[in-house]
Amino acid sequence: MNSITNYNQGQIVRFLAASFLGFLAGHLTNYSVILYAQDVWNADALAGLGFGLCFGVPLILGWFAGAWCDSYSPQKLAQGAHVSFLVSLGLLNLSSRMEGELAVIIYLLGAAFAGVGWSVLAPARMSLLGRLAGERQVKLAVVFNILVMLGFGAAPPILAFCRKLNSWEMVHLTGISLFILAMVLLLGIRTDGLGKNSSAWDRILRGVSYAKNHTLLKQTLLFSIIIYCSMGPVQVMMPRFAKGILKLGELERGFFLGGLAIALLIGGGVSLKLAKHVGYGKMILLAGLFCGLGFLGIGFSKIVWVSVLFLLFSGFGAGASISLIVAILQSEVTTEYRGRLVSLYTITSQVVPATSGLLSGLLLVKLPIDTAVIAAGATLTLIVIFSTIRLETLRNYKF
Repeated sequence: MNSITNYNQGQIVRFLAASFLGFLAGHLTNYSVILYAQDVWNADALAGLGFGLCFGVPLILGWFAGAWCDSYSPQKLAQGAHVSFLVSLGLLNLSSRMEGELAVIIYLLGAAFAGVGWSVLAPARMSLLGRLAGERQVKLAVVFNILVMLGFGAAPPILAFCRKLNSWEMVHLTGISLFILAMVLLLGIRTDGLGKNSSAWDRILRGVSYAKNHTLLKQTLLFSIIIYCSMGPVQVMMPRFAKGILKLGELERGFFLGGLAIALLIGGGVSLKLAKHVGYGKMILLAGLFCGLGFLGIGFSKIVWVSVLFLLFSGFGAGASISLIVAILQSEVTTEYRGRLVSLYTITSQVVPATSGLLSGLLLVKLPIDTAVIAAGATLTLIVIFSTIRLETLRNYKF
């Protein structure tokens, strides 16, 4: 009996809804970290450091989270991650009421708790998806990833709307409400751990060895690193670009960044259909090229509608590439190693944007915003071209 028969359709729908709300609230937390430092303190480097903490903590904790997801209930781990995010938003709200060095310290502590939440939440949800999906891994993986990207893209306009209505407190309270609702939706979806027969470190090493010896999985993970290099500049540079170059107001800036949600959704939604004609591996690499070229084009644009077109082009590529990457990882890995394999992926999806976000913040201190965007786009495009040549197994992959 496969696992899909153990869960009714309502539970799967509740899981997907909880995933969307959780990731929406998570990205709302990320953007509040970045934009608060930029708008209130006018500190790009601090914004990069805060974002680095949000997604840098998983560099250490994420390895253990994957082993935990294979041994313990991923549903309980996801709930624990939600609690960490609630603490994060509470600290961020507290810092917004204070001034001076103490406010900065509490702000950074809040960003670190968000990092703890991301370390566990992403692999726990993907492990839980694997238990629920049964034989429908590919299709539900794409649906799941579309919801993740929708949460990423919808966060900026919601943040801007909350700021327009009230203050930063409204932003933080909205995030807290979304996390609580996600926790409620997960209640009753019971999943048991698979048990453990060795230390967490030993299980981590065996998971790394599994990925290393599986050529397709290894190359897929490597290319995911490249795609996620674009996320840091998008989250750190684009708000500054929209304000400094395009001269957009707060609400307009939120909708400009929210346009990314549309592109991500379209890219993820049509990825499977396009991949059947182009080839799954080739589509992943081609979409990655779209992502890089689109970001490069933004740097050269000075007109709002032109920038929006390039943003949509880049987002379409990112959405299609990431959706197919997730589908490969969910379908090709065995149940025994799923938690550890998806933790490698989620570490990539968190640490790489954190690193590139930190570098983006530092780059903005030295370079004008348009020059920094061009440099980031050109670098990403060149790396994608090089990877297309070298990653032969991924390039030739077909489901």
